[in-house]
Amino acid sequence: MKLIDAHCHFLPDIYVKALKKYDRINEDGFPIPDWSYDMQMEYMEKAGISHAVLSLSTPHPYFGDDSFSAQLCRAINEFAADIGKKAPEKFSFAACLPLPNVELAIQEAAYSLHTLGACGVKLASQSQGLYLGDPALDPLMEYLDQEKTAVIIHPSKPQAVPEGCFTSKPLPLLEFITDTTRAVINLIANGTLERYPNVKVLVPHCGSFLPNLIDRLTGITSLFAQKGLGRQVHVEKSLPSLYFDIAGDAFPRGIAILSTLADEDHILFGGDFPYTPAPMICSKIRDMEQCASISSCLDKITCKNAEKLFGLSL
Repeated sequence: MKLIDAHCHFLPDIYVKALKKYDRINEDGFPIPDWSYDMQMEYMEKAGISHAVLSLSTPHPYFGDDSFSAQLCRAINEFAADIGKKAPEKFSFAACLPLPNVELAIQEAAYSLHTLGACGVKLASQSQGLYLGDPALDPLMEYLDQEKTAVIIHPSKPQAVPEGCFTSKPLPLLEFITDTTRAVINLIANGTLERYPNVKVLVPHCGSFLPNLIDRLTGITSLFAQKGLGRQVHVEKSLPSLYFDIAGDAFPRGIAILSTLADEDHILFGGDFPYTPAPMICSKIRDMEQCASISSCLDKITCKNAEKLFGLSL
């Protein structure tokens, strides 16, 4: 079975050093794992991964200095490109961008897509409180639309997190899922995906809370429109632009819930290595292979949809 991992992370030394320098290493309440090229190859061999689309996780590489962020993103993207050159049959990458500076982000996207050969870009759910779907990001979205770019969303720590709740930390427990959902709903409600239909967006973690909120979003905005409180949101117009990975805990319930929203052509496998250890990913792969509800479209989820989304020829 050909298996493409569409949700796979890497941690270059220059990125880890920056996190330590700016005291961001424990920002999410979840330990930053060790990573190396050899560890990556060992994981892929153990899990039977044919190809990995590498992208940066969180924290987002922005520390209050636009120039430093641009330099750091450039170094990270060149590192990822070098991995792809070393083993092109094994690796592609989605470039990180120095948001919230939109002008610098467009410049880095252009360089990464055209010079480094990135197969897409990775965007945080929000950068310093600037959420995807905000009109301030329209120039970037317009450029990505022109380039027919695949976008990988990854959650990021929101500006404010309630303290004293069980869900406060580690952030991957709830806040990551919530922040992803907030960003995607913003993209839908603000009409961003309708205005830029050539941008295809990969939503992580079985769509986060999106499958549970779509009907509410449709119904409640209809009510709001009747009362003059806002416009009706037509979710169905944005759905063709949305793809979903099954990183995290997709079985037994997650995949069933996701399937109420996404068709078989819009679901991709994701492992979330190295934040999820290789043995756990191997167990999740077995669950995927044994899931009767997706047996007829398993080849799409494991490879064909990723090949189409990222333009891979493997």
